[in-house]
Formats: sequence, C-alpha cells, structure tokens
Amino acid sequence: MDDTTRHKVESLCKVCGDKASGKHYGVASCDGCRGFFKRSIRRNLDYVCKENGRCIVDVTRRNQCQACRFKKCLQVNMKRDGHFCKPTGNTLLYPVLSGNYKEKDTRDGLKDDDIVTSSEEVGQEKHESEMRLELPIGSESESKPLNLVPVEVPQSIAENIYESAAKLLFLAIKWAKTIPSFLRLSLRDQSILLEESWSDLFVLTAAQWALPIDEVNQAAVPCSRHHILEEDARKLKEVISRLNILRVDHTEHACLKALVLFKAESRGLCEPSHVELLQDQTHVMLHEYCSERQSHHQKARFGKLLLTLPAIQNISRRSLEELLFKQTVGDVAIDKLLGDVAKASYA
Repeated sequence: MDDTTRHKVESLCKVCGDKASGKHYGVASCDGCRGFFKRSIRRNLDYVCKENGRCIVDVTRRNQCQACRFKKCLQVNMKRDGHFCKPTGNTLLYPVLSGNYKEKDTRDGLKDDDIVTSSEEVGQEKHESEMRLELPIGSESESKPLNLVPVEVPQSIAENIYESAAKLLFLAIKWAKTIPSFLRLSLRDQSILLEESWSDLFVLTAAQWALPIDEVNQAAVPCSRHHILEEDARKLKEVISRLNILRVDHTEHACLKALVLFKAESRGLCEPSHVELLQDQTHVMLHEYCSERQSHHQKARFGKLLLTLPAIQNISRRSLEELLFKQTVGDVAIDKLLGDVAKASYA
C-alpha cells in the first residue's frame, strides 16, 4: 500500500467509514462515533440488537442499531480507558466528558436507547467541545517568575517572604484566569470559585516555588493566636515538604490546582454541573498522566497525590492571612480582595 492510499484509509472512520477527525480512543474515528462510544462507556450502557447482531454499520445506517455500532467500535479496538492527550508545549488537553450535559439533553424526552440522529450528534459534540479542559502547565526548565527568598536567608531580609507570598497568590489567580474553560464560566461562578479556592491554590503554588515558611515572623500576632498559628505553620511546612518529597512536576501541579479550583460543591454557583464536569476531567487527566509515567515503584502515585489535598484544605484561611498576608494587605480579607479585583478586571 503506497503512502497516498494509506493516508486515505487512515483518514476514514474505522467504525462507519465517514471522514475521521483524528484518533479517538486509539482508533481513527469521526466525531459522531467518538461521541457515541464515549457516552456508551461512561454510562455502562447495554444495547440489544433486534436483528441478532447482523446490522450493517456505515455512514448512512450507523444510527439504526446502537448495539451493532457499539460492537463495531469494540471490533476495531476502540479502548475503554479514555482519551488522553499528552502535554504539547505548555498546555495539557483533555476532551470533555459527557457527564451531566447528557442529562440536560434528556429533558426533552430523548432516552438512552433512542436513535440519535447525525445532526443531534454534531450539535452535542460542538457543545461539548466548548468545555474541553486545557490546563497551562508551564515548563520544567523555565526560570522562576519571582525573586523568592532563598531557603536559607539572613533574618534581616526575612520580610521579603511577605512580598513573595503576595506575588505567589496573584500568580496563582493569574494562572486560573489563563484556563479557557474557566473563563467560559459565568463571571459570578469565576468569582465564587476563586474566593473558595484561593488558599489551596496559594499553598500548591507556594510548594511549587519552594516558599521558605521558616522565615515567617509571628512577633506581631496576638498571644491568643500564637498556638493556633504555630500549628497551621507546621501543617503548611509539612504539606510543602510532602509535595517536594513526591517531586511533583509541573503537569501534576497544574492538575492538583485545577482539582481545588473546580469545586462543584461551592455554594451559590450558577452552573455547578459545568464545574463538576471540569473537575471530573481533571481527575481523569491526572490519573492518565500518572499511569503513563509510573514505574514499578510509583504504582500508587495517583493516590498519593490525591491524599495531599485534604492536608492542604485543612490549613486555615485565617491563619494564612495572619501569617503571610497581613503585612502586605492589612486587615482586608483575601476573598473580599479577590472579589474586588475580579469586579475591577471585568468592569
């Protein structure tokens, strides 16, 4: 087979023969068959053929029998383990999962076993593609964006840690605002998510850039708060140390930050199902990435990374404000400050 013929064959969907949009689930396929297979495996749907599995699956008849279409997907070796796109450049991509968007489609009476027409599939695929998650991951070789305090510093310059902490916080917020799918959420939901997650985003960013917590000065803290702040400072150091021991790379940091950002349980969200969808995608993205890079000694890496999140979320926001931000922003609550910044940037 010459190169021209091979290219033509590879550009056709192996399931129905339509024009392929790329490799999906390991096989060249069109958007229609990709979406059909995705919905089927995500919901564990079972189909029954009325013709004992003898139906022809091609461009014109692919919607006539879902059982035979799904069987054809498996026969051409479409993989059930998801569709993961490796990082390219500074962005990690993952196509949208069906999740709750399919539930919205069923409100008009469309059932799982109903025939989905080509036009409906195209419409749904277009809608889902608008929520594809893209995470900026940075580069392992890039220089630090801040002049952070070195790990060992003279006490005379320790106050620089407060300036560094403020820069890291706004770096974390700026990172969130470079996620296209985050920016597609309503402005209200963006503000709520940032207000709910700023402390977790900060801790992960502080770990990423090795903020020296040992240099924090508690001299100006009321005596009644000393014990509490010491405990939270200890927790913060332990979390940063744990992440450093795990040698979390930029891609894993991006996924962890996205997991704490997309909190579907946040109160007051206009579109919690959209946020839940993005959170689901991030889970799958991190799992697939860990699976791709894991060695014999790192089989539990995905679980170890997830186990860092409760410890991060257990650090008091108020303590972070008193320990690291009071010197630079005064008594203003960070979530209120972020809300004001968001309103100003969207005005």
